[in-house]
Amino acid sequence: MPKPLYNAAVKTSVLADLKDQIVKRISENRISSGTGTRGTVTISLAYGAGRTFKAHWSGFRIMFPGQVIILRAELNDATFWTEGYISMEQPSWVLAFRKQPHKDRGTGGPRPDDKFAPESSYQASYAFRKGLLDKGVIQQEELIRMEDSDHAEEAIDQFFNYCSFYVLKAVGATWSDFGYVADPSIGWGADHEHSASLPIEAAIDEGLKRSDIIWVGLDTNTPVPCWFLYTKDKRLFVLSAEPQQRLPNHDRARNARVTTRWKGRDAAMTEFEASVRVIDASQSQEFREIGELLVNKRQSVIGTAEENITRWMTDGVILELIPRS
Repeated sequence: MPKPLYNAAVKTSVLADLKDQIVKRISENRISSGTGTRGTVTISLAYGAGRTFKAHWSGFRIMFPGQVIILRAELNDATFWTEGYISMEQPSWVLAFRKQPHKDRGTGGPRPDDKFAPESSYQASYAFRKGLLDKGVIQQEELIRMEDSDHAEEAIDQFFNYCSFYVLKAVGATWSDFGYVADPSIGWGADHEHSASLPIEAAIDEGLKRSDIIWVGLDTNTPVPCWFLYTKDKRLFVLSAEPQQRLPNHDRARNARVTTRWKGRDAAMTEFEASVRVIDASQSQEFREIGELLVNKRQSVIGTAEENITRWMTDGVILELIPRS
């Protein structure tokens, strides 16, 4: 039986490093949390995975019997996508696909040497393939490019590079048209979410520091004036739990429009779009930690900090607003 490349502790550390690298690339490309308007990057972790595909006229199957991070960046119409299989125990692979062959290269019809075979043979072959497609046994796809790497870190970078060139460029999209979704299997926590968020630009930072309140409109709802918490590490939180500050549909919000205002003046400083992360009673430890900061920020608090936090957990949520440029 082959000896494992890493023990459990080392493997956990390596996985954490690879997740940090993915976070870094998400932040660098300014990809927002949630489903994108034109496409989405999904991140998951699997124990045992395989992928069968055809390169030119040859079939390939790559197998990952151990732990593998699976990255997928796909347009919403499924016309182009990139897949990354990031392994800590064997070479990693990055694949780029399109749904239909390029129009300048024909329709994927018979190969030149098919002229030596009876017409009925390749007609039967195409009919068989169509039957498999109709049943969902195989996908309608054409491989554009594939590459393997002995280093998982390089494969992560190559995944984002492939997506930029073979997916975004193919349809004239940018990373701002994409979002990302982390599957629970990957263990994506609040720290990853925060680190992957976009850097707060100087104007937004200044506006938040100089504002008594901000105006927050969730999704398509009318903006509401809110008191808020802006931390030293530039995280922005709004409480939606009191009668005088309760935002519509706060538990289902995905996006927000935020306006900062000068202290003591009825004049807007900056406006920006933000992704919304909902923190509710199910995340009790994080809720209580941020809740204590909110209690200290609140100018008029009735009751103890524990009483206020318990009431907020019962009646509302805390929203982290993550600015997008």
